[in-house]
Amino acid sequence: MRRVFVIGLDGGTFDLIRPWAEQGKLPTFRKMMDSGAWGNLTSTVPPVTASAWSSFMTGKNPAAHGLFDFMQRRNGSYDLAPVSALDRDGKSVWDLIGEAGKRVIVMNVPVTWPPQPTPGLLVTGMLTPRGAIEYTYPPELAVELREHVGDYVIYSDEVYSKGRGDVFLNALTYSADQRTKAAEYLMQKYPWDFGMLVFPETDTVSHGLWSCFDPSHHQHDSSEAAKLGDGILSIYKHIDGLIARLMSHLDDETTVMLMSDHGHGPVRNFLYVNNYLAQLGLLTFKPSPSTRVKRFAFSAGITPRRVYGILLTLGLGKLRRTLDKRRGGRGLLKRFFLSFGDVDWTRTRAYSIGYIGEVHINLRGREPQGIVEPGAEYERTRDEVIAALKRLTLPDGSPLVEQIWKKEEIYHGAHLAEAPDILFLPKGLETIAFGDFEFGSNKVLEPSYGVSSSHRMNGMVLASGAGIRPAGVIDGARLIDLAPTILHLLGLPVPPDMDGRVLSEIMTDARAVEFGGSAEGRATSSDGYTAEEEAEVIARLQDLGYIS
Repeated sequence: MRRVFVIGLDGGTFDLIRPWAEQGKLPTFRKMMDSGAWGNLTSTVPPVTASAWSSFMTGKNPAAHGLFDFMQRRNGSYDLAPVSALDRDGKSVWDLIGEAGKRVIVMNVPVTWPPQPTPGLLVTGMLTPRGAIEYTYPPELAVELREHVGDYVIYSDEVYSKGRGDVFLNALTYSADQRTKAAEYLMQKYPWDFGMLVFPETDTVSHGLWSCFDPSHHQHDSSEAAKLGDGILSIYKHIDGLIARLMSHLDDETTVMLMSDHGHGPVRNFLYVNNYLAQLGLLTFKPSPSTRVKRFAFSAGITPRRVYGILLTLGLGKLRRTLDKRRGGRGLLKRFFLSFGDVDWTRTRAYSIGYIGEVHINLRGREPQGIVEPGAEYERTRDEVIAALKRLTLPDGSPLVEQIWKKEEIYHGAHLAEAPDILFLPKGLETIAFGDFEFGSNKVLEPSYGVSSSHRMNGMVLASGAGIRPAGVIDGARLIDLAPTILHLLGLPVPPDMDGRVLSEIMTDARAVEFGGSAEGRATSSDGYTAEEEAEVIARLQDLGYIS
């Protein structure tokens, strides 16, 4: 019986994997590439973990599942809160697999906390709060893992800072090892038809050590590079070996898929969109005494970014996790630094949330103190903001914004109204619209520091094993295509509300994909189609009104 096993490599990219595999440094990747199908995988806009992984698991664009970034505005408020599995609209691919009577084991996929009833076993992933006691389904699974595996690390708290490179890499190696041990234990003890395990380490190590790997990076330090220039490679090599271990437990009836939610590349600038909107008069602050004090400190450079820079210099970058707004530190930051709590919403027309480039209009009837009228005023405001964003330039004088859209140009679905009204991608994605805090710095644009790489639109997919032909390089695959493809590999129908398609070009039996379902073991009629396929085609034509 066919099984599918998916290994997620958060931020994994063929920009790194391909040359290293060709040089023989990643033998498992190379073997799978030689025997299967592989290529770039277009991520979501924005290519941010929370929205991208949600699109992977639902096969839908962000406006259909409703998650656009790590944070979202609370209903009836301008306060921001981290997203969770409860905010996602739409069934996950493993829910659909379970409805068909099959069993799943899902481990460490981001945005799966709090754990929901699952047709099998679930261990939550990134965005699980630090110290969470319940992070598995069923709840007692956490106790079982501790007894049989020991420590289970959902997401390492170590952050790279100068002088602590070995500690950083050792922590990532340990978390990947423990997660693999847990996966081996569960896969061998419990029945499953679909299994999944995500390694966040490929993302974490790239954020931390890209400047050591890349001599052209403005943060490149030759002394650190001498010690850590191969740091990213060391984590990829280690995970290459862990993948081989996991595959050794699989039979010939298993399809193996490696994938990532987005790619990675160097980051060179931080863009503070809210500061720019304030300069333009589109965002205004309260005249209260407390806000004036914060604005004075802000003008003097007393900002979250400056504090974090000091922590990095002192080798205390790990403390950033304590202040991270996704981990409960937001209240502390709001107390001392300028935030949305200091914005005068009765005089503000636009604001920004997120990392890659998202602008919201303060719309009457949607935002609690919205002042922009729907209709003509809304469109004029959007056009004004878009024109202003297009005027932004990089230090070399070239335009900062490479692509920009009104939301309806790239999104559709039940949550379109809640989506950012404007989305943009900076040139080469070498600039990130800093999203860790509303007013992280008092600049509009400044050189990045503390993180040396960021996300790219080109994630990766690599499939081999049962049902996969040695197609080599493939083009045109999207993150939203993986859920339909997984369902098809398991012989299950693809729901019509999924935005993705089955990647028929990687299949050994492409004809079966045309109609959905598995062709294994079925008799065909004289014209080459099975009776089931003929009936499905007739039903579809009837639905479309072509035949009665």
